[in-house]
Amino acid sequence: MAPTANPRIVFAKAPVVGNFLVEGENIVYEKTPTIDLDQKLESGQFLTKTLLLSPEPYMRERMRDPSLPSYGTPMKLGQPIVGTGLVIVLRSEKEGIKAGDYMLGFTPWEAYTVQPYVEPRVEFKGFAPGTFDMDTLALQPVPNPGGAFPWRSFCSALGLPGFTGYVGLEKFGNAKAGETIFVSSGASGVGSMVIQLAKIKGLKVIASAGSDEKVEYMRSIGADAPFNYKKSKSALQDELKAHGPIDLYFDNVGGEHLEAALDNMNLNGRVIACGAISEYNIPREKRYGIKNMSRMFPLRLNLQGFLITDHLGMQPRFLEEIPPLLAQGKLKVKEHLFHGLENGIEAFQSLFDGSATAKPVLVVDEEYAS
Repeated sequence: MAPTANPRIVFAKAPVVGNFLVEGENIVYEKTPTIDLDQKLESGQFLTKTLLLSPEPYMRERMRDPSLPSYGTPMKLGQPIVGTGLVIVLRSEKEGIKAGDYMLGFTPWEAYTVQPYVEPRVEFKGFAPGTFDMDTLALQPVPNPGGAFPWRSFCSALGLPGFTGYVGLEKFGNAKAGETIFVSSGASGVGSMVIQLAKIKGLKVIASAGSDEKVEYMRSIGADAPFNYKKSKSALQDELKAHGPIDLYFDNVGGEHLEAALDNMNLNGRVIACGAISEYNIPREKRYGIKNMSRMFPLRLNLQGFLITDHLGMQPRFLEEIPPLLAQGKLKVKEHLFHGLENGIEAFQSLFDGSATAKPVLVVDEEYAS
C-alpha cells in the first residue's frame, strides 16, 4: 500500500518558564509525515487509528525543559505530544487485543500509531522521588456505548477530567447534604463533574467561570449560584460573601480564587487542591501571592492536594457508577468540539485563553463527533 498521511502535533521547543506556548515554535502541526498501514507488526504490537483527543491542563506542565522537576515526566522534544485519546484498533499482534476494539488512554497526537508507542516515550530514569511516569497511563479497552451516551464523553465525563472530579469529591470531600461547596472553573471537564455530583449529594453549589456563556452552562447543570468572576474586581469576594460561608472548596484555579475562598470558609472547612490553572503560564515571581493562609488554623481548615495518578484504583468504581448516570440523563455533558488535527493547537490553547466554552475535545474522525 502507498504511504498514508499521518499528520501530527509535535512538541518542538521547550518554552521559557512561565510563558505561553507559541504555535509554530513550541508546538508545531506537521502535515507531511506518512505511515505504511500494512507494515509488519512485531509480537505485542497493534496499530491504532485516532478518533478523539482530549486537551487537558496537565499537558502544559509536561511541556517543559526535561531538567526541571515536576509531579510527572515531561514530554519528549521533537516527538508528538501525548495525552488521553480514544482510538480504534486496526490490526493487532498483541494477545487480548483485536481489530475493532476501542481503547482509551495515553496516545500520541497523530492520526495513526503503532502501539505501544516508543519514540514519544521518555525514559523513566533520574527523576526526583514522587515523579509519576505518565507513559504508564496505557490504553485500556472501553465498550461501544451503542448510543447510550456520546463517544466524546470518553474525553470529558468518562475520561481523566470526569475521573479527577469524581475522585477529588469522593475521596477528600467528606461532603454532607446541606453543606455549601464552591467550585472554581465550574464549566471545565473537572468542574462540571463536581457541580453535578455535589448536587446529587444534596449540596448547595457556588461556581465560577470567566464568561456569561459559561455561567449559563453551569446554571443548566445545577449550580445554585454561578457567577462570572471577570464581571468586576470584587466579583469573587462579593459572590462568595453573598452565598457562603463555604464548607468545601474544590480548587481548580489557585491564586485569587483560593485567597477569596479562604476569606469565606466556614469553621472546619475543607479545600481540595486539584489544580492551579491561573499560574500555569506565569513566571513564579509574577504569580499571585496568597495573603491569608493564616486563616487555616483559627478556622481549623483542611487543605488537601491530590494527583489523580495516585488513585487509579478507584477507576473500576468510577466506571461502574458514572456511565449509568450518563445513560439515564442524570449527568449532563457539554463539550467544545474542534475538528481536525490541524486545529489541535487551537484546541489545546483554548484551555488557557478562555476561548473554550466547555471541555474541549479534538475530533480526529468525524464519525465519532456525536
